[in-house]
Amino acid sequence: MEVVVGHIGDVAQGNWKSLLPALGVDSKFLVNKHGPCPICGGDDRFRWDDQNSKGGYICSQCGGGDGFDLACKVTGKSFREVSDNIAKVMGTSNSFERKQPSDEESRQRERMKQVWNATTPIADISPAAKYLRARMGGSRPFVNYVREASRVFHSEDQQFHPAMVAKVIGYNDVAINLHITYLTRDGRKANVSPAKKVMPGKLPDGCAIRLMPAAEVMGVAEGIETAISASLMFDMPVWACVNGNLLAKWRPPDEAHEVFIFGDNDENCTGQARAYELANRLIVQFKRKATVMIPPTLGDDWNDHFLRQIRAARTAG
Repeated sequence: MEVVVGHIGDVAQGNWKSLLPALGVDSKFLVNKHGPCPICGGDDRFRWDDQNSKGGYICSQCGGGDGFDLACKVTGKSFREVSDNIAKVMGTSNSFERKQPSDEESRQRERMKQVWNATTPIADISPAAKYLRARMGGSRPFVNYVREASRVFHSEDQQFHPAMVAKVIGYNDVAINLHITYLTRDGRKANVSPAKKVMPGKLPDGCAIRLMPAAEVMGVAEGIETAISASLMFDMPVWACVNGNLLAKWRPPDEAHEVFIFGDNDENCTGQARAYELANRLIVQFKRKATVMIPPTLGDDWNDHFLRQIRAARTAG
């Protein structure tokens, strides 16, 4: 999959008033005052507010969402089908114009391509393999969707470092950024700040690091190591959402019917709040089953808890 900057949401933003009727949503529903709902059929409970020019709506029965959600729920089509239809409409209608990437976005995209094209699968004795083994208690997880690079430039210390590299994928299945973990030759986090970061560029709502293929029952977490740990502990694919804010805004793939949210047990309750915010969205907006999982020890994420269990087992043995 090619790394690109931008996604179909950028193309649709600001055009939903004209797009939705072309996608199958009657224009009579596209008014910002209470009226009948095109999804559930209820009277005087729906309004189309087009919040942030993203086609948003709210219904006291169905919940809320953006233009993609509205088109999917009214027509019964998948997100991918709606996205494909938007691309067809925007590409053939003279009334719409695609947003062209700026010079800076083009430079960011080219830099991402250069970094990704220099990556290789993680070798058994490489810095990335050593790092993952240390973070996973000695075992190396089988993760095809994370790669490594021997030399990635860090803008703060102006040095090249070995690195673990993963694609950040938008909810439309397009790669839109790269997550980089800078390492030492012996597999520790490099002594740079930040040691983990995404490249300059966009991080749209709904994106994630897809460590494994989607499944009917799957999970999400904040960081890569946390997601891998939860996957090993609970035997399910788990995606990493980079941080708590993006976790709260994650969108489930069509395949996912039940989602486990592996939140951090933060002392200030931020991780817990973001996890429950996502659970509410999944249940109300996407009609999915959602369960929040928080590790028992204050201050821990699921990688911390996983390592605690391994240490306890070794001590007991």
